[in-house]
Amino acid sequence: EVAAPFSEASTEEMEDEEVVQRELRWEPVPIQAAQLFDAASGVNVFKRASRDIVAALIDVLGNKDYFIKEYKMILAERLLSKVDDDIDDETRILELLKLRFGANSLRDCEVMLKDMADSKRIVANIRNLARPRGGLGAAGLDRDFSAVILSELFWPPLFEGACTTPEAVDSALQAFGSQYKALKAPRTLHWKPHLGVVDLELCFGDDEEAKEFTVSVAQAMVISQFEQRLTWRANDLAAAAGIAADQIAEKAAIWVNSGILRKRTDKVTREVTYELVEDPAEQQERPNACTRPDLAVMSQEQLMEANMKVYESYVMGMVTNLESLPLQKIHNMLKMFVLEPVYDKTIEELEAFLA
Repeated sequence: EVAAPFSEASTEEMEDEEVVQRELRWEPVPIQAAQLFDAASGVNVFKRASRDIVAALIDVLGNKDYFIKEYKMILAERLLSKVDDDIDDETRILELLKLRFGANSLRDCEVMLKDMADSKRIVANIRNLARPRGGLGAAGLDRDFSAVILSELFWPPLFEGACTTPEAVDSALQAFGSQYKALKAPRTLHWKPHLGVVDLELCFGDDEEAKEFTVSVAQAMVISQFEQRLTWRANDLAAAAGIAADQIAEKAAIWVNSGILRKRTDKVTREVTYELVEDPAEQQERPNACTRPDLAVMSQEQLMEANMKVYESYVMGMVTNLESLPLQKIHNMLKMFVLEPVYDKTIEELEAFLA
């Protein structure tokens, strides 16, 4: 008779303890996940979203137009980083999206895929034209050389830049350009070699297996300098590779992360040097390190920042001449006086830029 109340009390205490532990383990729902949570019914709709991932992404991003812009940038990055001509997967996905959004919404993406197919055909034609002229076919156009000819108006903004290319690559570009001009007159090509992709095989001994990398031209130029010397100071390496000194750390990072190069910083002078790791046994790739080639396409945030810089001089002039101005007045004056390029930003975008 006495034991029963005690057992009931212990059961209630255990239930209370479980509730406390469950409350302590509670974590807030991420913002993206919260948008997929039906507050009215209290039911998470992830299962329903998994059946229609496009609708789920549109809910997260906010609207259809933003989804299409992001898809366009992802597609461009995938196409420009390809080292083969296989675009079947990209074509299949685009056809499915055209059924969802309509062909007009994805016209730019369709032109991008057409550019890839046309480039493959043009490269094959030019290689065939060059083959009978022994010297040009052998030295000017290597069988592994390929080019992508872009319709610039239909592609998202690409990163601008410059880099030095080897003489063999320069001769191939000149040979291809002259053949293209003859084939497609009066059209000419404006090369962007810094956006190119290179397949490399690095060998560190006769008995060692070659390591394969797919990198940008600038990254390839960095590692190629170590055929001459095993150690380079950062500034000297940048000059030899034809890269800006403030970009050498970014371009060399892929080789440092892969264990091919060792980066050292002098504690006194803060001078940075790069050393080639010749022993493959010591070449340890860093965990979770980025070992991919440079991005070619600007993100939405980078594009917005670049566009807003155009209006920076106007804002600086207003603040200098009129001292302090409320944000709304700056926004209205930009809309009124900036006609080229047309100011079409929202006040929220202006506030984010000036913050």
